Amino acid sequence: MIKNINFAKMFKMVHYFTIIIISFSLSFSCKSDQDNAFSNAVGKNLASEVEIPTKDGNVDQEKMAKIEFKELIFDFGKVKEGVIVEHIFKFKNIGSKDLLLLYHQATCGCTIPDFSKDPYGPGKSGEIVIKFDTKGKKLSQTKRIKIFTNTYPNMTELTLKGYVIPKE
Repeated sequence: MIKNINFAKMFKMVHYFTIIIISFSLSFSCKSDQDNAFSNAVGKNLASEVEIPTKDGNVDQEKMAKIEFKELIFDFGKVKEGVIVEHIFKFKNIGSKDLLLLYHQATCGCTIPDFSKDPYGPGKSGEIVIKFDTKGKKLSQTKRIKIFTNTYPNMTELTLKGYVIPKE
């Protein structure tokens, strides 16, 4: 009986230890994949570009890129299921340093942004084209796309919303 208890405890301990090792290794492998994706998307060393200048312990926004969008939300109204909705979000760098669009995060694979990874100098304008494939989507839809930049704050959320009429 005592041998069975020790075996059960040892089995449980090995089981937990295995789970911890797998979790630990996955966290590092995902992080390196994210780092590689980020590096590949940007394609250059951004240490000087992304550094956040401070003044008296506070962010000095006067010495940074600053992004200003004409709109953050686009309502595409009503469309039939299967239509690809496309919208152009226009922006301008109103800051004093080059603006870099670093990467994006969308709510699903049906929403895809496209933008240049080239720097936008102070006063320069640009566009982010977002396409939303309504195939398989029905009724009220809201798609959010986070755009990460070298600004403060470093994330802006763009939204496409509307109504998808289901196929009959």
